[in-house]
Amino acid sequence: MKLAFTIATPDTHDASMAAFRGGGLDQAFCTLSQLGYDGAELMVRNPAELDSAEIERLAAKYRLAIPAVSTGQLRKEDGLALNARDAALRGETVRRTREVVDFAARFGAQVNIGSLRGQMPAGAERTAAMAAVRISLTELLEYADGRGVTLAIEPQSRYISNWLNTVSETMQFARSFPGTQPYIVFDVYHAMLEESSVAAAMIAGRERISWVQLSDSHRGAPGDGQVNFGEHIRVLHALCYDGYLSVECNPLPDAETAARRAAAHLKPLLASISYA
Repeated sequence: MKLAFTIATPDTHDASMAAFRGGGLDQAFCTLSQLGYDGAELMVRNPAELDSAEIERLAAKYRLAIPAVSTGQLRKEDGLALNARDAALRGETVRRTREVVDFAARFGAQVNIGSLRGQMPAGAERTAAMAAVRISLTELLEYADGRGVTLAIEPQSRYISNWLNTVSETMQFARSFPGTQPYIVFDVYHAMLEESSVAAAMIAGRERISWVQLSDSHRGAPGDGQVNFGEHIRVLHALCYDGYLSVECNPLPDAETAARRAAAHLKPLLASISYA
């Protein structure tokens, strides 16, 4: 397993993001590289506003992979939603998400979908919204497959989303599409809020988990709260998960300090695992 940290790209403007922001991408990449991180999960809003070549140059300069790109800010800042019943809004959501897929393909990254799926209405409107999200995802899965990009859906707690809260619910939804996609983003923080057992949820989702996000019990840096990350890492190792552990935590007291504390706590735990 390798270690990543979330970085907010310059096209985003949300100061509340659980990501490294401020000081520019050069500083963020440099800091993560010096702290021993292997990669960066980029949290984007509109890749058309980004200099992809410059990001590629910085990644090479600091020897950081970009294995994942997240889409939450398309929802939070621009109000897009894959389940929008308005055809124009849904079409714009798909178009912008396709641009994220193109951006991710340049780096060999997967695309993570959380709140972008939209909130699910109740009653008769739910059927229409569910049909809308299936249309959107079917188109995006086909588009991503053609570019060698993995799409992964994140189960999120009831405080963020009113559907796809648990791994079992998300697995059922994912399996309703043909093929092996979409995959699943496993966020330990959300799992702690929704699952009766985090370990059991990891086991239930093992066939589709392609990305793991970490933060501590108070959404702070791993090691600052009460989560037993050693146990979670051992379970993932036993399940033969060999992907990234991406720290998505509140950047407190500042992003650099949070990244340093997370690395200091997690790297010894990863080093203690035997891969023999």
